[in-house]
Parts: sequence; structure tokens; C-alpha cells
Amino acid sequence: MKVGVTGASGMLGASLVAHLSEKHKVFATSRSKGIEGDNIEWDCFDLTDIALLNKWLEKSKLDVVIHCAAIVNVDTCEENVELATKLHVETTKAMADYLGSSDGRLIYISTDSVFDGEKRGAYSESDLENPLNVYAKTKLMGERPVQSMNNGLVLRVNIIGWTQEGDTSFAEWILKSLIGNVPLSLFYDVYFSPLHVDNLSLIIGKIIERPIFGLHHCVSSDSISKYDFGKKMAETFQLPNENINRVSVDSIEFKANRPKNMALSVKKISSALVYDIPNVIDTIKLMKHQYDNNNNLLN
Repeated sequence: MKVGVTGASGMLGASLVAHLSEKHKVFATSRSKGIEGDNIEWDCFDLTDIALLNKWLEKSKLDVVIHCAAIVNVDTCEENVELATKLHVETTKAMADYLGSSDGRLIYISTDSVFDGEKRGAYSESDLENPLNVYAKTKLMGERPVQSMNNGLVLRVNIIGWTQEGDTSFAEWILKSLIGNVPLSLFYDVYFSPLHVDNLSLIIGKIIERPIFGLHHCVSSDSISKYDFGKKMAETFQLPNENINRVSVDSIEFKANRPKNMALSVKKISSALVYDIPNVIDTIKLMKHQYDNNNNLLN
């Protein structure tokens, strides 16, 4: 198949390009080139330039597009509402319009942050959204045109993994701080369900082979507080944890409001794919395994 990946040099995009190029022809786009190899064709342009985006779609004749590109810094979105709207909403609508008319499929990577975090327990796909910040609001707006397609799929995710040069993920930041014995303040009252990008790439590979559509949550099969996640990272990597401070998210003044509960249920996607989604500990163990096999990952 001919598979397009936007945001292809980012953490998830890079994992998808590496994984999917083993079986499919991958058309990768981002602001700069990432992984290169057989079955990978790069085209770097500004995704918010809709004329260039349509030109890429027309030229590539794609069967599936996985739309990963996003402004992942939540506070940056508060300061750049117009850009967040262009990237999360307008580009998604343009892709949905084009692929809807050409019988192509669109997989839109959304976020676990579309809820207000007031619920006890994991959110299901039928729960009412109430986003608290610009990032979540624009990502939710981007879901709408995809859900109106016959061949559209929205995946709400929370991911960890190894980033490309110049970026640092939440898990990498924790690991660097633990190794360097740098004080860490982690929230005991914020819960999330992180899934390793390589696990998510594997799941998306399954979906390309056996399509599902509509709205699905795709995170780890359980949830954990950010504080306990840090403690588990220290335990798994066999590092001291005395520098981890237990704090409330209410003690920090962010530009953007953040939900306290981002736990999502994966019952729907697990049933649809007949697949057991990994849990949080599996996710951390995978990072440890990769770290042991490549000590340059944090450089």
C-alpha cells in the first residue's frame, strides 16, 4: 500500500515510518527529513499551506494517510491559537475532503486531553468531551471531519518513547533527571495511560491490514499517576528515586489548564482488533530494553 505519514520526523512519525516501510511504500512529510531508507519517499513542506498539501496528496495517490503532525507543546498552543487551528483543524479537513473523494483512508492522531478530567476512572469513547485548553479544543475540532468520513479513523493517544535529536519526551526527561540526579517534581494527582510509540505503530500497522473506522481510544491498558510513573521508571532502570518530589499540579502556574484525569479505556479497540493492549509497566520495560540495546538513545 501507499501510506502517507505527516509529522514524520516526530516521535510517533519516525516510529511509523520505520515500522510501516517494512511492508508498504511510505510517503513521509515533515518540516525536515527524518529516517531514510528503502520504501521511504520524503517531501518536506509547510503542511498548513493547503495548496502544497493538496499537491502532495494528488501526486502521491495515497491509500492511507496517518496524520500525526501537531503542536505538542500545550502552552505554545495557548499563544498560537491561529497556528494550532491551521495545523490541527484546517489541514485535517483538507485531507478528509481529498481522501473522502478519492476513497482513501485517513487515520487522525488525536489526544487523551479532550476531557475535563473530572471523571473517576477511565474515559470511554461515549463520554462527553470538555477540553480545557487550545491544544485539546483544536485537536477535538480536527476529529469532526474525520468522523464524518466513511473511511476515517480517530485514535486518541498518549505516547512515550525516544525522540529524534533536539526534542525530549516526558519519559526521556524523567530518565535524564534520574541519571543526573536532578530534582524532579512529578504530579501525584494527574493520571494518564502512556503507550510506547512502537506499540502504537504496531497497532496502526494491524489497522492498515484490517481496517477499523470511527473513534477509538488507543493508550495503555491501565493508568498511573505521573509521580508513580517516575517511581516505576526509577525502579525499572534501577536508579535511585530520592530526587523525585511528590507535588500537586495545582501548585504550578501553567498558561494552559490541564485535566487531572487523562485515563482512557481501550476495551473498544482491544475488542475490535482482538488484541491485548500493553500496560504501563510493559511500556516502561520496552523503553528499558531499547535503552540496554542502544546506550546512545539519550545522547
